[in-house]
Amino acid sequence: MKQLIVTADDLGLTKSINEGIAKACREGIVSSVSVIPAGEAFADALKVIKDLALKEVGAHLSLTETKPLLPSSKFYKNHNQFFKDIFFGKADIEGFKRELKAQLELLKRSGVKITHINSHEHIHIIPGILDIFISLAKEFNIPAIRYPRGDRAMRLFNISDLYKKSVLSYFSGKIAGPLKKSGLLYADHFLGLLDAGNLREDRLIEMIGSLKDGVTELVCHPGFLSPEVMNSYKWHINAEAEIFALTEPRVKDAIKENGIQLIAYGDLR
Repeated sequence: MKQLIVTADDLGLTKSINEGIAKACREGIVSSVSVIPAGEAFADALKVIKDLALKEVGAHLSLTETKPLLPSSKFYKNHNQFFKDIFFGKADIEGFKRELKAQLELLKRSGVKITHINSHEHIHIIPGILDIFISLAKEFNIPAIRYPRGDRAMRLFNISDLYKKSVLSYFSGKIAGPLKKSGLLYADHFLGLLDAGNLREDRLIEMIGSLKDGVTELVCHPGFLSPEVMNSYKWHINAEAEIFALTEPRVKDAIKENGIQLIAYGDLR
């Protein structure tokens, strides 16, 4: 059996991103959302969750790009300095844990059921950071975690694919053992990193047609553009194109034609 979790990340980043995710949930194939508690539109995200009558969400925790909740936490405007601090041993690991825990506590206080945990810009695939995520998942009784690995086949002579695939392969191999020992649930397969921020209709249909048996998580980033997005989160420049891809009738038809069942993280066993 082929089962697919289509997860829209960054709910709570901006109001326009929230609106785009809501549309992709109502009219498209999105079956799961990840909420970013440190996002500037977190309060609005809670309204979206209520309006959509979502029974579960993922905790999309961040240490980069968004402003931290705790005054003592360092603000990493982008991931470059963050990775430099990690690489040169200058990272405040205990400070990271306090900040991530504060974000989880905020999300939990909202009363929303948290069924899975992941991270903004996939920082939890860094071994030292993964330990924090595993610890917090157990502390907050969150049963599942995202495990980025594999992804789709590379396009020929594409430098971007080669770079992302190499990085993904390196880190996914490092965290395979700890994840298995953790006892946390995760999908059998993963898609979406190679096309992050630029998921198009044809590529999506191609992915759907090549799904393997088992559960696959496909990560996407739909949203509407706004001044907030253009000024602070330019990586989402193609977010509206992702809404189109996720709601396109041809994509829905591909789901049916390939006998794929859309599920949420709460359905993992």
